[in-house]
Amino acid sequence: MTPTTLLADVVVLWADRQIKAMFRALPSYEVPHHWDKVTEASLLRLGSFFAAWFLGCFALATIASVVNKLEDESEGAAWISDRHQRAREHLGGVFMAALTTFCAFLAGLAVSEFVLAAAVRLVGWSRFSRFSFMVGLIAVVMVASLVSWLGTSIPLLLRADTKLLAALRRSVELSSGYEGALLMLVVESLAGTLVAGYATFYILHWLVPSHLRYAPWYGWSVNLAAMLASAAMEAPLFIGLSLLANPELLNAPSLPSSEQTPHI
Repeated sequence: MTPTTLLADVVVLWADRQIKAMFRALPSYEVPHHWDKVTEASLLRLGSFFAAWFLGCFALATIASVVNKLEDESEGAAWISDRHQRAREHLGGVFMAALTTFCAFLAGLAVSEFVLAAAVRLVGWSRFSRFSFMVGLIAVVMVASLVSWLGTSIPLLLRADTKLLAALRRSVELSSGYEGALLMLVVESLAGTLVAGYATFYILHWLVPSHLRYAPWYGWSVNLAAMLASAAMEAPLFIGLSLLANPELLNAPSLPSSEQTPHI
């Protein structure tokens, strides 16, 4: 996951720097009146998020090819130079799956915003404001959990002659009965990401001498280290989706047959 994580981090950080540079010369009260810059910044931000999402899907495809031993099924498997080979061979399918799941996630967030807006009108902002952060976080978790039902489609696309729509339908079928497990994996991924990111930031702040914190490279280094630590927390979710795509492997006994106790 390291190459894709580093590339995603660079894209997101670059987009953030570009957006800040766009608005640096404008007074804050004039920003809403510059619709062209607001639109450009929004598209840049959305594009960077999709790039990171796609790279995450590519990492999932790589992990699935290893977990499900799909590399052994490739012709000329001995010539595979790295673990990303299988994912590169199905790059178009992975891209379309990433675009579909990303749009599904955005649509889910939009629906949750409408529900939250209705709740605010019903109870009033003064009462709702105390719980706004927690409710918003729960909404993100629920939307991500629902979108995770489509995550198995990416490992399925790595198999020969599997179309996107068929993979999406099969992914929902395979997720049936595992909704609770997927919810727990999503919660672990999001919570672990936040904890690992903040822990890395504060640990480096404590370890690095104060005179080095003002160096130009320090901010980039801290951000990259925090994002790498956060990405490590996403591995259980990716492994779980990979196993879910292979029911035989998922339901296989944990011990070899020679070590199991025979039935009497």
